[in-house]
Amino acid sequence: MAKKRTTLKELASILEVSISTISKALNDSHEISEPTKQRIVELAKMHNYRPNKTALGLKSGRTNTIAVIIPSVQNSFFARALYGIESVISKTNYSTIVCLTKESFDKEVDNVDMLCNGVVDGFIVAVCQETQNLGDFNHFKDAISDGKSIVMFDCVLNSVPCTKVITNDYTAISQATQKLIESDRKNIVLVSTIHNSNVGKQRTKGYQKAMKEAQLSDVVLESKPKTIESVLKEHVINNSVDAVIALDTDASFAAYKVAQELNKNIPNDIAVIGYVSERIAPYLAPGLTTINQHSFTMGKTAATLLLEQLEHKTNVDSTVVIDSTLSQRESS
Repeated sequence: MAKKRTTLKELASILEVSISTISKALNDSHEISEPTKQRIVELAKMHNYRPNKTALGLKSGRTNTIAVIIPSVQNSFFARALYGIESVISKTNYSTIVCLTKESFDKEVDNVDMLCNGVVDGFIVAVCQETQNLGDFNHFKDAISDGKSIVMFDCVLNSVPCTKVITNDYTAISQATQKLIESDRKNIVLVSTIHNSNVGKQRTKGYQKAMKEAQLSDVVLESKPKTIESVLKEHVINNSVDAVIALDTDASFAAYKVAQELNKNIPNDIAVIGYVSERIAPYLAPGLTTINQHSFTMGKTAATLLLEQLEHKTNVDSTVVIDSTLSQRESS
C-alpha cells in the first residue's frame, strides 16, 4: 500500500503555526526567523514531506519539468538523442518526463493534452509517423496557444510555428548517391521502411536528384519492416543491382541478409550505404558505411534551445540544421 503523503496542513498542525508560515520557511523566506525555519525543515524531513510539483505548477504557472515525446527508445537514434537531451537537462533544476508514442497519433495527442494541464513547461518532440501522415497537428498548436514552448527534432512539422532541429537529409543522401556513382555504380537501389515519414521522403528526393543528374534510372523499394527483405530479394534476383542505399536500420539489415542469402559479396558485387547505430556499424561484416546523423548532438541542441526559450518565456519559429556526415567503412 502506498505511503500517505504528508501535507503542509499536517505539518502546520503539528507545530501549531499557519500553513503560510510552513510554506515560507520551506522556501527560505526572510520573513521567518532562522530558528523557526530550522525547526520546520527538520520536521519536514522527519515526516518525509515532498512538495506536490503539479500543485505548485498550477499555482505558479511553472513546474520546472520538460516532456520528451518520442516514438521509441528501441530505435538507437532516439535512444542516443535522449542521452543528449539528458546530458543538458541533468545540469539544471529541470526534470524530464519521457513519453513513447509508438508512432500512434492518438497516443501523441493524449500525451500532449495531458501534460499541457499544468504538468510541464515545454516539450521536446519527435513527431510520430501517423501524425505526419494525417497532417493533423492541432494538439501542438493548442499547446503553443496555452503558452508552452515546443522544440521538434528529426521528425518535424513545418506547419507548426516552433523551433525545429533537423539534419540535412536531402543533401546527405544526394552526396552519398553521388559517391557511389563516382565509384562506377550504375544500378543503385534505394530501400526504405520509413517512406511515410517526412524524413524518409526527403532522403528519397535526395537520391532521386543525384540519379537524375547522372542520367541514371532510380529504383525505390518501399515496404514494411517485416517484408522489406523479401521485396529487396525479389528485385535483386530479377534485376541488375550493384549498390543499395538503405534509409533506416531495418532496410540496412535487410540488405546484408539478402546479399548473404544470394551469395553476393559486399562490396564487390553490391555496395551498401545505410543508417545504423555508429556503435553497431563497425561490427557488421563487412563494416557498414553509414550516414551519421549525430543524434546525441541533435538531442543536446534541442534541449539547449528549449531551455533558452523557457528562460525568456518565448516560442521561437526557427530551424536549426545539424550536418550529417558519411562514415566510410568497408561496405562501399
